[in-house]
Amino acid sequence: MKLHFERTDIKEWMNVLASLSAEQKHGKVWGRVEELLSVPSRERVSVNIYRINKSTKEGDVVVVPGKVLSTGQMDHKVSIAALDYSAAAAEKMAKSGCGMVDLKSMIGQKRVNIIR
Repeated sequence: MKLHFERTDIKEWMNVLASLSAEQKHGKVWGRVEELLSVPSRERVSVNIYRINKSTKEGDVVVVPGKVLSTGQMDHKVSIAALDYSAAAAEKMAKSGCGMVDLKSMIGQKRVNIIR
């Protein structure tokens, strides 16, 4: 089945995930991210900062296959790749020292948490 996405950032994420070999997918983590991204936009996840804070610890690597919203505070540093950030969430993440990274830079890492 061929999927069509209008947003170029979603197309880029899907192309990167589709190009991964089986050994790069690390236990189906990236396959699950690809599956969560391939749903219609109204069904994609929205994750508040407090959920990320509650579900992670210092130094964790996190993928959010949707949008990060600004409710809550971060009290530790994590690296996050998300499809989108609200303006307030991006500001709070920057103030707390969290890294907002590109999906391509996370591909080589083995311990990646999916927050949904």
